Amino acid sequence: MDQLEENILKGLKQGNRQIFEEIFKKHYALLCYEARGYFKSYDLIEDVVCETFTHIWLNRETLTINTSLRDYLVRSVHNKCIDYWRQLQKQQNKNVGLEEAEIASSLSVLGESPLDYILTRELEEKINKTIELLPQQYKTAFKLSRFKGLSYEEIAGEMKISVNTIKTDIKKALAFLRNELKDFIFLISLLFSYAQDWLK
Repeated sequence: MDQLEENILKGLKQGNRQIFEEIFKKHYALLCYEARGYFKSYDLIEDVVCETFTHIWLNRETLTINTSLRDYLVRSVHNKCIDYWRQLQKQQNKNVGLEEAEIASSLSVLGESPLDYILTRELEEKINKTIELLPQQYKTAFKLSRFKGLSYEEIAGEMKISVNTIKTDIKKALAFLRNELKDFIFLISLLFSYAQDWLK
């Protein structure tokens, strides 16, 4: 790895979004074409490549790359393709799986592409885990508001505290969530912004 790539990797590990975006834009099309060697479905190709970048961004601080960045990304995509292929084979062997086209079709019926499904699922999981990190009073007020649809007055009555306190607690809960999820939201925005470019 040359000095330039070492600097790029250092910036990535430090959470430099611009560097990550440049890596994404530079290598996305190449990695999609690499994945074509395993799958014909554009949806599955997107899934593999986007999950690879997702893993890299969310685990950037502990990345160990001894080869060139390009070789590392290509190898990561190949490994992910093999994992996907094995999962599909297991599903078929158990007679509970679907062919690639059927998988894409079944998700389309739900109004989601496989990429939408993966990102939505992962974001929901991350949100739920982050909510559990809130102080108990913030967490209770937030859940009653967002999940049960209660008004501030109803929450105040149930928790036996003032409406103003409820407003403050929910405001602080939202601020905490925005801060904790900022990297994940950035990643999803980036993936959706460039995911279709390689097909043009």
